[in-house]
Amino acid sequence: MPNTPRSDCQLGQRLASQYGIDAVQSLVSRSRWGAELGVARMRYELPHLFVLAPLPTEDAFLLSVEINSGGSRRIVRDGDSRQLGLQQEGAFHIADLSQRASAYVSSPFHSMFFHLPRATLDAFADEMEMPRVDRLRCDAGTLDPVIANLGRAMLPVLMRPQEASRLFVDHVALALKAHVVHVYGDAVGSAPVRTRGGLASWQERRAKAFLMQHLAGDVSLADAARECSLSRSHFSKAFKQTTGQTPHAWLVTQRVEAARRLLGQPHLPIAEIAARCGFSDQSHLTRVFSAHAGTSPARWRRLNAG
Repeated sequence: MPNTPRSDCQLGQRLASQYGIDAVQSLVSRSRWGAELGVARMRYELPHLFVLAPLPTEDAFLLSVEINSGGSRRIVRDGDSRQLGLQQEGAFHIADLSQRASAYVSSPFHSMFFHLPRATLDAFADEMEMPRVDRLRCDAGTLDPVIANLGRAMLPVLMRPQEASRLFVDHVALALKAHVVHVYGDAVGSAPVRTRGGLASWQERRAKAFLMQHLAGDVSLADAARECSLSRSHFSKAFKQTTGQTPHAWLVTQRVEAARRLLGQPHLPIAEIAARCGFSDQSHLTRVFSAHAGTSPARWRRLNAG
């Protein structure tokens, strides 16, 4: 079974404690720089009013986006109160955890949370060769469909962590940080962002060979980038520019093609094919294969028998 992003996420534990519930679906993604991004999903169904105690003070930001409409809240910070009202789907909010704030929640909600330490923002800015961000600014309730869609993209990962791909999680985390810094970040100073073209021929060969070596396992974006002596962001952009696909999409395509070849061996169980091709189980292979081939592995085998 492939390795998955770590599920021992402090964000999930803190949210569970804050809301007085047993557990919150969560995970944490680590970059090669050691910086972390916590991801959590909460679906709270109780309609009564309750007060949330502040989360522990730290130099970090808590981003939240509404997956469905709902979640009427009132935020209290330094004696000032602000009523957010019923939040629309896609409503986005940034809380600076260095400032203690309480919240009153008076309706059910379905939200995604991203825990973004300042160290993570600094590491991202350094990796991208851009100025570091002093702070993040956002009017509470701002509609942000980009963040909402990134949150929805993480739902299957949180719901089926055994199928989680580190490469996919890395891509989502990278996209989230890039969007937040670009749209909501106040940069300190200025610096040009160096751009690169596609991969050199040797980098393309090495990247593809490295990804194929991990066909049956799991691989991170940082691992693949290191093979080409590039940062994750430069590698991801250059790989897509060269191949027309992200590294994750390219690897999934290769896994499907490998499964297609193995299905030509009639006595090989489909569950074994799934394991050989990097899928967590037969049902995982069936979902991905059907999306690519338009039919299930079993039906594809029958149609192409002989």
